Formats: sequence, structure tokens, C-alpha cells
Amino acid sequence: MTDRERVMKTIRGEGVDRIPWIPRLDFWHRARVHQGSLPSELAGLTLPQIADRLEVGCYSSIPDFTDCVGDEMVDRGLGIFRLEPLPYRAELKNVERRVSQAGRETRVEYHTPMGVVRTAYTFTEEMLDAGASMSWQTLLPIRAPEDFAAVGYIFENLEVRPQWEGYLARREAVGERGVAVGWLSGTACPIHHVMKELMTVETFFYALADYPEKIFRLCEQIAPFFAAIRRIGAEGPAEVLLLGANYDDSITYPKFFAQHILPPLREYAAELHGRGKYLMTHTDGENRRLMPLYLDAGFDIADSVCPRPMTRLSLEEYLDAFAGHVTIWGGIPSTLLCVDSTPEDEFRRSIDGLLAAHGRRGRFVLGVSDMVTADAEWSRLEYITERVNQIC
Repeated sequence: MTDRERVMKTIRGEGVDRIPWIPRLDFWHRARVHQGSLPSELAGLTLPQIADRLEVGCYSSIPDFTDCVGDEMVDRGLGIFRLEPLPYRAELKNVERRVSQAGRETRVEYHTPMGVVRTAYTFTEEMLDAGASMSWQTLLPIRAPEDFAAVGYIFENLEVRPQWEGYLARREAVGERGVAVGWLSGTACPIHHVMKELMTVETFFYALADYPEKIFRLCEQIAPFFAAIRRIGAEGPAEVLLLGANYDDSITYPKFFAQHILPPLREYAAELHGRGKYLMTHTDGENRRLMPLYLDAGFDIADSVCPRPMTRLSLEEYLDAFAGHVTIWGGIPSTLLCVDSTPEDEFRRSIDGLLAAHGRRGRFVLGVSDMVTADAEWSRLEYITERVNQIC
């Protein structure tokens, strides 16, 4: 049975020969290349080839946002990306864009009939050492009430079209090593996009209290963008689509999640199910108070499940809550792989106990939450592979 077959059967709740073991290695790989500390036997290998060497599945759910050319990331400050592997391409129309550099920082001005929008983002040395994929926003586009109109104008003038060539090339490169997920957006809906990409959390909640009409008008202007990318995903060749990421029960708190995020996830899950497709969403964060809402949302895969000690919920609590309904992808806290965080004997006991208890459990794709970090030991990844093969 191939890893692609294992994952798809796991999502469908069908039996597999062993648990799929598919860690996210891209952060670790970028960091080790940047630091010059990649194990010599892995030098020059692609991530699929490294997965082969480790005898694991190839993770291909979230794209590498550093693997870009030209202007593919220039609109990162608006949460708009044009990477080749994405299922769509979004182009700005009727907007003058001015780009400048100040060291590692990229500054972008958008000149519109409704005013000027300014954004800036950068990679720090610490981020590069950690293998970060997404730059840090040093200047967000909405900082005052007068910024809403110009940002809304930009989204009203987006042109979105299908773009499946890059995705199909990535799917071919991954092959039977895993499932190439169609990544649509790290935000689930317009208001989530405003909160996560366009404003600081504090500014967003003050605005929601003080002038909610501006927030909801902007959401109306962003809505056609989400409608377009969802339609493209539903109509395209990807079996699994990813929409939304980075929830937390203190920020996307239950009432907010239930009112704003749950309905679009549930609606899109139902649409995909009608086409024989599946919805993945990225659920890293504190999730205890969101668990009942996740079940109501109807998505199929909870990506990057990060249990205790990195969050308050244990893996057992996740598995019991989602049993028979949602496939968990993750389960191994990234700190287990790091010598400074976890002694070797404790690491081995934890992995052995996890696999003994849950290695044959359904709807579980074993991975490292949120990713294999820069300081993870290669030998510990090899140990997990060895134990998966022995126990499962």
C-alpha cells in the first residue's frame, strides 16, 4: 500500500496496513541548509527524496512560501499569493503598486482612487535560522478607519482565475508518496482574513466594537475573492482542499468561531463532499473550547494537531473527540524531537507509548506538530520510522 493510498483510506475511515507516517520536513530542511548543518547524506536531495531516505510519506499540504520567483509574494501584506503550486492566480487590477527594499524588508505602496495602502514584511536572521516559510509583517495595511476603503477597493479589483499547472506538477513529483493538497487560503472566510492578514488582533477587535460597519463592508468586498477560490478548488482535480488555519480558543473564541468561521467551513465541506472531495483545515493552537464546534463544522482532516505539552489538550482527548468523524494529522509534539527539550529515554518512551496505544487507530495520520523544527534530531525521526514499521 502506498502512502497516498494510506492517507486517502484513512480519511475515508477505511482500514490500512499501517499508520501513515508523514512529518512536515520543510522548515527543518530550510533551516539546516541555511545553517550549513544538513546531514551530509542528505545534501542535494529534494524533499521527496529526503522523505524516501527516511522511509516516510511526503508532506505536501502547505506550500513553501519561500519557493517563489518574481512578484509571487509581493502582495503578502494583503494575504494574496501567486505561487505556482496554488490552484488559482489572483491579479490586482486598476491599482498602482510601488515596491521598494530596505535591507531584508520589502515595502509596498498601493495607490488607489480611495487612498494609499502601505504594507511591509521581512525575514529576520532568527526566522531564517528557524526555517520560516512566511515573512513577518512589519506594517499591516489597516491601521486606522480611513484605510478600510482603499483596501476594500483593492479586493474589489482582484481578478482570480484557475491555475492548475503548478499543482499538477507538484502532484506528479509527490506521486504515490503522499497526497498533494490544494491549498486555497490560510484564512477560512473574509472576516478571518481581515483579523489575521490585514490588522493586528487588538486593532481588529477595537474596530469590531467601535465601527463594525467598516469591518462588515470590507468583508462584503473580500467575499468575491473567497467565492472564486472556493469554486476553483471545488471544480479542480485536487482530492483534498485546505481552507483556513491557526485557530485559537482565546482569539477565534467559541462565539466568534461559531458565528463567523464555522458556517463557511461547514458550507464548503458539504460542497466538497457532494463532489467526492475532502476538506482539510489547519487546527494548530489551543483548541479545547473549539472541539465541539470543529465537529459541527464538518471538515474531514484536522491538520497539525499539536497536543500536550505544547497545548492543554492531550492526544487522547483529540482522538476520542474526533473518533469516527475527523482524521487527525499530527500528534507528535515537535519538542519530543529536540535534545534540549526531551532526553533520549523520555523521547523513546513517549513514541513507544504513543504507537502502542494508537498505532492501529483509525483516522490518524502520524505527523510532527506543527512541523519538524530546526533543532530536531535526524536520528529521532529515524527511530520513529523504525518503531512505526515494527509496532504497526
